[in-house]
Amino acid sequence: MSDEVDVEAPSEKRELREHDERHCRCYKSKGSLPPLTPVDDIEKPSLQKSTYYSRVTNKYSTQRIVKEGQKPIKKGFRTLRDECLKANKLYEDPEFPPNDYSISFQGVTRRHYEWKRPHEFSKDPHMFIEGATRFDIQQGELGDCWLLAAVSNLTQNPRLFHVVVPRDQGFTHMYAGIFHFKFWQYGRWEEVVIDDMLPTYHNQLVFMHSKTDNEFWCALLEKAYAKLYGGYEALRGGNINESMVDLTGGVVEMVDLRNPPSNLFSVMKKAYRRAALMGCAIEPDHPQVQSESILSNGLIVRHAYSITRVTEVDISSAAPKLQEQKLTPSLPMPHLQGALAMVNKSLAGLASVAGVTATQTDQSSLKTALTSLTNWTLSMAFPEGKAELVRLHNPWGNETEWTGAWSDKSPEWATISLDEKKRLGLTFDDDGEFWMSVQDFASNFTTLEICDVTPEVFEYDNDSDSDSSSDEDDEECQRKQQENVQRRWQRLMFEGAWVSRHTAGGCRNFINTFASNPQYTVKLEDPDEDDDDDLCTMVVSLMQKNVRQLKRYGADYQPIGYTIYKLPPEIEPGVKLDTEFFKYNASYAKVPFFLNCREVTTRFRFPAGYYVIVTSTFEPEMTGEFLLRIFTEAKRLKSSAK
Repeated sequence: MSDEVDVEAPSEKRELREHDERHCRCYKSKGSLPPLTPVDDIEKPSLQKSTYYSRVTNKYSTQRIVKEGQKPIKKGFRTLRDECLKANKLYEDPEFPPNDYSISFQGVTRRHYEWKRPHEFSKDPHMFIEGATRFDIQQGELGDCWLLAAVSNLTQNPRLFHVVVPRDQGFTHMYAGIFHFKFWQYGRWEEVVIDDMLPTYHNQLVFMHSKTDNEFWCALLEKAYAKLYGGYEALRGGNINESMVDLTGGVVEMVDLRNPPSNLFSVMKKAYRRAALMGCAIEPDHPQVQSESILSNGLIVRHAYSITRVTEVDISSAAPKLQEQKLTPSLPMPHLQGALAMVNKSLAGLASVAGVTATQTDQSSLKTALTSLTNWTLSMAFPEGKAELVRLHNPWGNETEWTGAWSDKSPEWATISLDEKKRLGLTFDDDGEFWMSVQDFASNFTTLEICDVTPEVFEYDNDSDSDSSSDEDDEECQRKQQENVQRRWQRLMFEGAWVSRHTAGGCRNFINTFASNPQYTVKLEDPDEDDDDDLCTMVVSLMQKNVRQLKRYGADYQPIGYTIYKLPPEIEPGVKLDTEFFKYNASYAKVPFFLNCREVTTRFRFPAGYYVIVTSTFEPEMTGEFLLRIFTEAKRLKSSAK
């Protein structure tokens, strides 16, 4: 019996059970599956912390104990750089030393690495060579494609990129062997200072690096991220939603492409125009499938891809006379490959549809027949003359790309004009970037994750106002992303913890301990009294804290989630709900599944009123720290000049 049944009158109370939470849906992916300015305007009073965790005692307490005179003074980047310049020495990071323990938790590496500064193995090192682009990024020996895919997206937003990678550093002016980067960590931006000693093997960088030998922003960014989480090995395996949030401070919402929304392309296009970060992955149906296995279509299982463009192309002229075109289609599709004689036999039926005789047996005629067939197929598949395409980037940055329709040099590209190709900046290089139709994208990938600083990008509305303009304005729309914000959002953040025998009560299946979990009350108000639905939007994001930092000590993500209750009028807001309440009152909403990932985010539409959010792990006595972020629509204010 589901908990969403109506509750009977108090005189005839009966206990409710949440049987649909008996199964925990967990993703244990070895690889990866799933704004634009930093959240500088977070109100500090809304950041509330009720418990503190000690890594020394491995216990939680309600008070933060700092002995007088023992609180270390942390120096910032500029202070440390000035000290090094004054002393005429290069900076050496005492917190992240150049040894094997910074690479491996056990201090054991596959080979002997030498830590060197860039000028020791590169003639003319630079931070950037002609700026930073997604094509700079090359993955090394470390399995951190989930980070590289997010960084690839980040390079397309220069404003945010230089929040993460500040401009005030390099290898020429005021060089002192010290660099700094900024990452969003649990509600605030944190500066990470490093030296420029990098692990090398035979004078070659072994981890993330740039395609250009003397460009080092990639390698230094990865080193700073590794320091943030306690070592390079801590970055081995992860979900792209983690890195996207760390690089933006945004909120990530996931689309299950096994059951995609009907307006998937509209959702993706709006996200792209607002410069949201988007990533995707393929989770195989069989868990025995090895991570990063390459499928026959060129796609990689359990591997993070970044989505770098979403657009439409004009194929209204998809049936010109072949004699008037200079066609250079690629080799035949896989099911038509083989000996030419065999192809002719299978081509006879197809050629009759395309209007080409089957007696043409030379290779050029085969290409012409395939192109004609492609034109006919496209005109049937897209009767409105528009093909909806997405561009993806594989962080490997090599020839491992999609080989189906709209792939590099596929016959489909012969159906669009030169002007369209120029608008798309179309190239066919072995750089890991390729195009797909949105239909092929949805049928081949299983997970899409969209990250934006505010949740407005992800609304499943059916309006097409933002889609009515030409795709020629794609880049202009991104530049004006902050000018036409449709809604204003209020952010609340709460820090807390599930503490053994105190606040770790488990999900509602464990009704006798469920009430001990942390509870948070939020008031929803209709932001626009003139609308018709009288509903309020609320996005709830629950994030586990400090797990990857403790990966060195065997920590792992717990299955987490939350349950939401509508507060009855007779109960005063802020009063902690007890076991009796939960026994006889149904939940109003909840997460679809408890997931063992860092963050769980869900969007809700509720009537105005008070609601209580109960955060929990799936089972009792599962401990850990968390950050709860709540985004609600704020009332639109009428401003007046004074």
